[in-house]
Amino acid sequence: MSATTSTVSNFVSALAARRSIYPLSKGAVIPDEKLIPLVQEIVKQSPSSFNSQSSRVVFLLGKDHDEYWNKIVYDAVKGVSPPDQFEGAAKRLAGFAGARLTILFYESETTVQEFQKKFAIYADRFPQWSEHASGMAQINVWTALANEGFGCNLQHYGNLTEETIASKWNLPKDWKLKAELVVGEKAGEAGEKGFMDDSERFKVFGA
Repeated sequence: MSATTSTVSNFVSALAARRSIYPLSKGAVIPDEKLIPLVQEIVKQSPSSFNSQSSRVVFLLGKDHDEYWNKIVYDAVKGVSPPDQFEGAAKRLAGFAGARLTILFYESETTVQEFQKKFAIYADRFPQWSEHASGMAQINVWTALANEGFGCNLQHYGNLTEETIASKWNLPKDWKLKAELVVGEKAGEAGEKGFMDDSERFKVFGA
C-alpha cells in the first residue's frame, strides 16, 4: 500500500470512528488545558466562504456545563414539553449533564452581513455558506475528539436556550447558536451503523 493510499485509508477510518456516543462520564481522555487549544486550532483550520471566519465557539466546563443541562436546558424543555413526554426528555438531559463538557458552536451574524455587503453579488448565499462553515467546524472537531478517544454527541437546543445563554455569559448579541457538542469519556459504545444501497445514493456519469 502506498503512503498516499495509507493516508487516505487512515482518514476514512477516522471518519468512521466518529459516532454518536450517549453514555458518557466526566473522565478526561486528555486534560482540558490541552483539549481547548486543540479545538481552537481545528476551528481555525476549518474552511469558510471567502475565509470569512464566521464560526465562534464557547466552552462550558465544570459547574457551567452542569448548569447548562441541569438548569437552563431542563427548565426550557420543561416549559414546552407535554407532561407525559417530559420524563423521557429529563432522562436524556441528565445523560448530557453526566458528560465532561459542552462545546457550543455559534455563527457571527455581523460577519455574515459584512461579507454580504462586501460581495453583494453573492449576498443571498452567505447565510447558507455560514451554515456550511458551522457544519464543517462541528464535524471536524467531533471527528478529532472521537479519534482522541472521547465520546461525543451533537445536540440542538439553541432555539430554547440562546437568549438565556447570551445573558448569563454575556455573549455578543450577533452570535447565533447552531449546535452543542456534548463531550466526555465513553461509558458505552455506539450501535451498529447501517447504510442504504449505493445504487440509491450515488450516480456516476462519463466513466
